[in-house]
Amino acid sequence: MSDKKRRFFRLLESYFNDYRKDAVETMYGKGSQIKVHNYTHSNKGDSISFELVIILGETINEQVMDKNMAEFLLKDALIYFFPEISKIRCMVRFDV
Repeated sequence: MSDKKRRFFRLLESYFNDYRKDAVETMYGKGSQIKVHNYTHSNKGDSISFELVIILGETINEQVMDKNMAEFLLKDALIYFFPEISKIRCMVRFDV
């Protein structure tokens, strides 16, 4: 993985896990984190796909296995990095 990509991932993860920590822990439980695993930019330049991993903390049940908060936070952050992108796809998986 290139240094640019790694830095970009760290910026997004810092936004999720530091700046928006309260929202992440409210939705997914105390000690939860969101990691960026991969992203793909389309050849046309009009869409981007992300793969996020939600590492669950103390709470593990079906109620916290909802990907909506992770998608919302991703789209909220990407406005600053890719303002011209109209289609943002997000695949979310869970880990413990």
